[in-house]
Amino acid sequence: MNEYPSSATPRRIIGLREICEVNGRTLTRLRGTQQWTEHSSALEIPDSSLSSINLSLVLEDQGEGEPRHWFLFVGRENEPGYVYQVKGDAEYMTYEPSEGPVEIASAEICLDIYHIAVVNEEEALSIRKVAESEPPPRAPSQRLVTENCQGWTIRVLSRLVDMRIVASEKYQMAHAMLQPV
Repeated sequence: MNEYPSSATPRRIIGLREICEVNGRTLTRLRGTQQWTEHSSALEIPDSSLSSINLSLVLEDQGEGEPRHWFLFVGRENEPGYVYQVKGDAEYMTYEPSEGPVEIASAEICLDIYHIAVVNEEEALSIRKVAESEPPPRAPSQRLVTENCQGWTIRVLSRLVDMRIVASEKYQMAHAMLQPV
């Protein structure tokens, strides 16, 4: 497609999808991806999107002066899915996955969502197992803290790259967004 929206083009967000109009054409893409696709209707979502399972990196605002909270989300577009995260003080974080499917697309909090990969059922299970087995950040004192939820998420993504579930470019993109602890 030759005509892409500029950064100034107004966009609407419906679930995990961005929608905009350019020269009378409706373009959509998954949040966190670069590829725009033309559709005949702003509400038309391709069937393949509904059946595929997406792995996303989600960044959540915490408070002024605080680094953003990061977590992984695995689910089908516009459906509840599973959250894999660590929480708590950076001295002693704990693994706190969602107890069941969570609807994050309609959350009231400020979220940035980056599409990382399309996965199958087996890979989605592998993501859960990797997240469960990755130790949460810990430090003997606040002065010795070296990572938080962002570092943990990067470690999980690194293991998923090794398993060929995540492309190294997506890992590098996430790594470049790390904030100081």
